Amino acid sequence: MRAHLGVAVTLLAVVLTGCAGAPSDGQPTTAPATTATPTATPEAGAAETTPPAPEPAAHAIPTDCASLIASTPFAATFGSWPLNDPSVVGSPDGPYYTPTGSIAPTPAPSGATLLESMLAATELRCVWRDPQADITNLSVEIGQADPGVSAPYLQSLPADGFSCTQEAAGQTCVKSETETKYNVEIGETVLVRDDVFIRVSQANVSTPGLLDTLVSDVWN
Repeated sequence: MRAHLGVAVTLLAVVLTGCAGAPSDGQPTTAPATTATPTATPEAGAAETTPPAPEPAAHAIPTDCASLIASTPFAATFGSWPLNDPSVVGSPDGPYYTPTGSIAPTPAPSGATLLESMLAATELRCVWRDPQADITNLSVEIGQADPGVSAPYLQSLPADGFSCTQEAAGQTCVKSETETKYNVEIGETVLVRDDVFIRVSQANVSTPGLLDTLVSDVWN
């Protein structure tokens, strides 16, 4: 009886030992260790940075009148008129000479108006006009004026009948009216951006898109 009891105890020990060492579903009972992925955290006290202000677009004053309108429809309209004709702008030794083409800025005369002070900084002046024309003409003046001159000049324009707006191209003032003697439309447009001014004066000629063309010529 004791012999049989010993054998039973031995078999039970073997069975229990086998159960303890074998998984119930064929998989490890302990999950493998995982490594946490570090996450970046801002350093304490780090200051936020403000994006720098955009730089002004590069610009250059053109030096040639004909190139201003060389690739536009205007070459076939007022561009066909005589350009800077001495019969219109005078000659350097004459009493009514107006410097044209690429010119050097000059000091404003004593007692000059705001317009005269600004135009003294003109670096390119272009005049299209047939000497035989009574009034039909167009002129463009481009230069870089001191803001102390151009800003007050722009501020004075609404009182003179100009409509002024702030556009992407710059501060723009426009005036249009009918000339009574010849019954034709005359107009003037002034744009100031980055201290550069563009002034267009015209009579009896339509020029839609001209200012955009000139802006593209200056800011490239």
